[in-house]
Amino acid sequence: MTRRGIFRFLCAAMFGFAGAGAAAAEDSDAMLVLDASGSMWGQIEGEAKIAIAKSVLADLLSDLPAERRLGLIAYGHNRKGDCGDIEELAAVGTDRAAISAAVKGLNPKGKTPMAASVKLAAEKLRYTEEKATVILISDGIETCEPDPCGVAAALEQAGADFTAHVIGFDVSEENALAQLQCLAENTGGKFVSASNAFELGAALESTVAAAPEAVTVTKVRLRATELQGGLVIEKGLTWTVTPAGGGDPVVIEQDAGVLDVEIAPGTYDVAVARPSDGLKGEQKGVRISQNTWKTVTIALTFPVEATLRLEPAGEGVAGTNVNVHWTGPDRRGDYIAVAEKGADAGAYRGYRYVKQGNPVELRLPVEPGEYEVRYMLGRPIRTLASADITVTPATATLSAQDEAVAGEEVRVDFTGPPPGSGDFITITKPDDPDNNYRDYAYTRQGSPATIRMPLEPGEYELRFVQNNKKVLARRPITVAAALATVSAKSTAIAGETVSVVFTGPPAGSGDYITVTKPDAPENNYNDYGYVRNGSPAELRMPLDAGEYEIRYVQGGKKVIARQAITVTPAEASVSAKSTAIAGETVRVEFTGPPAGSGDFITVTKPDAPEKKYNDYGYVRNGSPAELRMPLDAGEYEIRYVQGNKKVIARQAITVTPATATLNAPASAPANTIVEVDFTGPPPGSGDYVAVSALGSEDTKYVTYGYVRGGSPARVRMPKESGDYELRYIQGNKKVLARRPISVTPAP
Repeated sequence: MTRRGIFRFLCAAMFGFAGAGAAAAEDSDAMLVLDASGSMWGQIEGEAKIAIAKSVLADLLSDLPAERRLGLIAYGHNRKGDCGDIEELAAVGTDRAAISAAVKGLNPKGKTPMAASVKLAAEKLRYTEEKATVILISDGIETCEPDPCGVAAALEQAGADFTAHVIGFDVSEENALAQLQCLAENTGGKFVSASNAFELGAALESTVAAAPEAVTVTKVRLRATELQGGLVIEKGLTWTVTPAGGGDPVVIEQDAGVLDVEIAPGTYDVAVARPSDGLKGEQKGVRISQNTWKTVTIALTFPVEATLRLEPAGEGVAGTNVNVHWTGPDRRGDYIAVAEKGADAGAYRGYRYVKQGNPVELRLPVEPGEYEVRYMLGRPIRTLASADITVTPATATLSAQDEAVAGEEVRVDFTGPPPGSGDFITITKPDDPDNNYRDYAYTRQGSPATIRMPLEPGEYELRFVQNNKKVLARRPITVAAALATVSAKSTAIAGETVSVVFTGPPAGSGDYITVTKPDAPENNYNDYGYVRNGSPAELRMPLDAGEYEIRYVQGGKKVIARQAITVTPAEASVSAKSTAIAGETVRVEFTGPPAGSGDFITVTKPDAPEKKYNDYGYVRNGSPAELRMPLDAGEYEIRYVQGNKKVIARQAITVTPATATLNAPASAPANTIVEVDFTGPPPGSGDYVAVSALGSEDTKYVTYGYVRGGSPARVRMPKESGDYELRYIQGNKKVLARRPISVTPAP
């Protein structure tokens, strides 16, 4: 399923359920809250997230059942920097076409007032009186006030049956994910990450794709967190639920974490305590309705403090690092951030998690100005300490020649701030974006940098780029066309090695001489020689005759010189006797073109692929070649193979079966040497007489003696007495003769 199809399915599934395991009535109302903040212009696989969302929602609206009543709220689509930019675009029950048109008209611009938008959606659904379901689609963290977790808990407490489901669309940052999850969990809703199609498919399979369970009893989930919106406490809690008007507790549970209980409808006071540290919390007047699930989240509060000390203090150069010494709660998700002075709590220009060390090294923004370094509580997001810092402009210089040849490597001397990640020297067009680059060198490698000029002539610009974002220095440079020549004979034999004399610019990476078809792409090649190895280059011509051209290719991309060459067919011959015994070594006379790599004489089946071989001899070793025939009888052919690819001569040869005989005593004492008379084919490598255990594999042996010394073969008997078999084995593969022999105990 495509990302778009899965995302559409996710939305449809989430409209269909009302709570953690609860089924919505078929005609239940729901309000969609869509993030239209500026970050929705971010891309997934080349397509803007807002465009994906628009397309998905358009399909969804056309497919949902007619009785399903929907509304739409969007935020961040009208104005930049305005936390009040929240708009109800369609009231619940609005015509689907009108909702679709409203979605289509969204143009992301501004901030992310997520919590306030969910609250407005709840109010539009009259959440204090009726069942209310909100589906939030967001790609990032809250950038306004109040905290989404606290708002969600308050809505759940006051609501008759309120649920918020959350789709985190392309969200990967840890604290942003935690905030979105908290919003859903505090209302008993579902959170699903839609960062990519694979993860989304897995999430659907394990969560929302399952058929919802009809609620026929009243259930309550009791949760406690460390601070509002913080980590859920998993154990060590004492829960007490008492009727609001007084009376005996209906629930008392000790040493618990998250607790699911059945409670009769009514109004209750819920209290929780953690005996280990004395923390307590309560929520009064919790309304429990018939046949619903209710989530009660109580935050246990305690002081959290932090301090910061910057080194250097008060001032730093743009794009350089500052050491931040800190004290603080050191909780999971806590981080040190730098943000514009007075920016929202969740805003940052850079950050490092406190788990990365103390002091932690934090890179300052590349834009000068007034900033704050902050100790941020990760869950919930809260500023615990801050220190002002003035970021002063970074300066840099570049020095290099005014003109260069295309593809030339140019020395660039530079000065600049201490290097950081993403600081580099590059060359690009003067009107290219600041973070554009062609060849580059990181400034951490030191001055001078060596930059290869573009292959296309023209006016360019050397740049010092800081943090892959900001150009600190520029210097114009003119790139002239590279000139080159290639010279070789005009005709060559297929597979022949030709000497190519060439001239050209100073050699760079990817500069080579090659031969290829005249209409082949510029980066196409057959055999090649690197320019850096000097002139002449030795090129082997293609094995197929035809019209070709020799090329000087610069940078693996651009042809700057070429010459036509005609490749004529290679002629060859092979000559050997027409019949041979299996395993016999046959003398093969041959003629052919000058030998090249992969040219060999071989024997194989007539219908075998051209590069198939059995025994072989390289052409470079001269004629004749000595080939051992296959061990299996049959029709074969001797071949002259050029370049390990093309057969340019062949001759048929019939291989007849090899026969052998063995003559030896019927028995012999263990560990003695026995002379075995034999007859057989002319001996070759791997031909021997062996003593093997009866029934063993053909090439399995205990002892052996080679036949190359002639008959008889001297073979030592095994040390263990018993019944064995003498075998004549050819080529270490095939048994030609067998004879039983009994090994008696040694005297």
